[in-house]
Amino acid sequence: MNTQTPSRRVRRRRVADQDRKRAPRACDRCKGRKQSCLETPSGVCQRCLRGSFACRFDRERTPPGTEDGGGHDETSIDNATTLLEDASSIVAPSLETQQDAPIAPQPRPRADLASDDLLGVSPEGATSEMFMWPRFLTKLRDAFCLDPQPAAEERDMAHLQGRISRPPSTPPEQIRRLERVIDRFPPRAVAVFLLSVCICHGTDNFYYFDQAGFASELDTFYSDPDSPLRRDAGFVCLALATFALGSQWTTLARPEHIREAPSPSEGSDPGRIFYDLARTLMGDIVDRACVRSVQAAYVLGVYLMPASAIGASYVYMGLALRKALAIGLHQDSDDTLLGEDERETRRRVFWAVWSLERTVTIKLNKPRSVSQDIITVRLPSILPTDASQKFNNIQHQIANVQLTRVMDTLAQPAAWSSDTQLPPDNYQSLLKSWKRSLPLELKLETTDPTSSGYRAVFHLYLNYYFAWIALGKVSVVTIVRSRLRLAQTHPSEQPAVDHRIESLALSCTKAAKKMLGLFEHLVRTGNLTRFSFTDFQGCSIATIVVLLAGILERESEYHRRVEFGIDCLRKMAGENLTARTGVRFVEALKSIADEARAKLEGSQQNNTIVPQSGTSEYQPADYTTWVHWLARMEQQSGAQGISSFAENPPPPIHEPIVGQSLGPGMASAATTQAWEEEAALQLQGLSASAFGIPMDESGMADPTAGPVMDSYLPSSVFNDDQLYLMGLTGMDVLDFTAGLG
Repeated sequence: MNTQTPSRRVRRRRVADQDRKRAPRACDRCKGRKQSCLETPSGVCQRCLRGSFACRFDRERTPPGTEDGGGHDETSIDNATTLLEDASSIVAPSLETQQDAPIAPQPRPRADLASDDLLGVSPEGATSEMFMWPRFLTKLRDAFCLDPQPAAEERDMAHLQGRISRPPSTPPEQIRRLERVIDRFPPRAVAVFLLSVCICHGTDNFYYFDQAGFASELDTFYSDPDSPLRRDAGFVCLALATFALGSQWTTLARPEHIREAPSPSEGSDPGRIFYDLARTLMGDIVDRACVRSVQAAYVLGVYLMPASAIGASYVYMGLALRKALAIGLHQDSDDTLLGEDERETRRRVFWAVWSLERTVTIKLNKPRSVSQDIITVRLPSILPTDASQKFNNIQHQIANVQLTRVMDTLAQPAAWSSDTQLPPDNYQSLLKSWKRSLPLELKLETTDPTSSGYRAVFHLYLNYYFAWIALGKVSVVTIVRSRLRLAQTHPSEQPAVDHRIESLALSCTKAAKKMLGLFEHLVRTGNLTRFSFTDFQGCSIATIVVLLAGILERESEYHRRVEFGIDCLRKMAGENLTARTGVRFVEALKSIADEARAKLEGSQQNNTIVPQSGTSEYQPADYTTWVHWLARMEQQSGAQGISSFAENPPPPIHEPIVGQSLGPGMASAATTQAWEEEAALQLQGLSASAFGIPMDESGMADPTAGPVMDSYLPSSVFNDDQLYLMGLTGMDVLDFTAGLG
């Protein structure tokens, strides 16, 4: 040994090899990176096992029997050999024939593959829980002022836990299922194109994966038929989810000079084929404790948002969040094997999942899933490698997380007051300080509209104004309902409205107008895209708030803003039937708001001549006339079909909806159960009579018109379409029907 390295001085180690907690010498890869290296019983170190790298220890093992623990290396080699033999029985025959080459070092990928499958470890996010017991026991002994545990006993504990944590071998049917999915992968050129589109146009303010690393893995997947990635269900599922998400944005990647190139139709979902393949693998990765399974569920949830934000997307997003909590992504890991880049990946994945899930629950009026009190991991930070990313959005990620944390605090009534449900007094300073803290590259006015990051910055501002709307939405409806109800009474009998409620309503209306201004800029710059949940819901809720505020007061720009908002919704809806039905909801509310405005103006004009009782002699007759006219319009709408609804204004649905039912304890004018029941019936009627669906004599949907009904209802792939429409348009945020039994 000295003859081979004459210039190197050999030192005797102060601690014998068998008593060392780490490997006597790191593998070549860890040594070159000066990283800690911990060898596993399979003969591969933890880092190489996690990343599916070739692992080689450049050292001579201690001959057995020369020292006390000399037989341990021999046992490790035997265990690794047994592991390889067990893995050979579950690998597909096609790969067995390819790996029978007469080269000695070639079985290394098989060792990586067997370790991944049998230990439940994925290449991207190998769990280190199997080594948690010894660390915990060591800390416990130190806490009780005891001597450290002998290294041999600690090593035995790690080996014991590894055997306990080892799940059963991968079933052959799972291997065959994975092979069938891989056989349906797109060509390499298509895969690279979809990945590029997903990164440039679908990443937005979130983090899916390390872009350069994932692109390199995808290249290895296609170029190497024996790559362990072809046996990693987590990677395959994540790749399919990425293809599906990228397919939604291919219209933005079509060159302007290519007009005759075929493109997916407006009503179709080009990513559906990839989603159908990916969901067949979710059962195989749902119980895997790795970061990659979180990423796969998360990207699938993002892809499904336009089609089913309240259904499948909500479930996948919740699954990703629960899995992130299960593997401890919400806490800073004390695993010494994790490098800073791996720790940062865990942070970014968790905050991306949490921020989007929380934003969607706020917009859909759903309860909070996770409290910030249990989150101890710090925010994402900037790394030198971010400059090499194709779409470097680390600043967007940080700003989005900070805004979501503010929204989470302000949107949780339990943190305010059980009596008034008013936000804290510093809500304005919290939101304004966030906007002032934005760096120059995240200012919308200085962002190039032609850059791929424009829509990401646009969505930051969109969510910022949505936060103001979410805070004041109840106040707007409170004031509108109060003024309409008391329009017939004497001014001296009208109770004063809390100035805080008026301030919130004013801020909400102002934010809605600014949000519509954002969409005007989006249209002028040519960045308005096909149906997107975030864009559609934002434009819808802003238009609704302007409509409600316009019941009491209409400025010169009112009609222009409303017409622009509805026209913008029509353009985004395209041929998507669910979105088109959502447009009908907003148009129906416009008709109701116009009628409420007319009624309010009539009450104000006649207030000096009508009796103090507030009754009007002409109201019953006018109501009957209106009902008869409504019936004729419904018949005409049913005869014309749904294709004409975009051109014709919607008929008034029923008695004007002038507000919303308030949450428990909201300070407002007293409401009656009769009004609440009437409002509920009006909204429920929107799903049938307002859209020209055939009705029978009793006013119910005609069950004999089955084929005709199918043309009016959204796709049956996702159920609960009425709930989705309420969330899509933002009407559930206004909570018109809350409190009804």
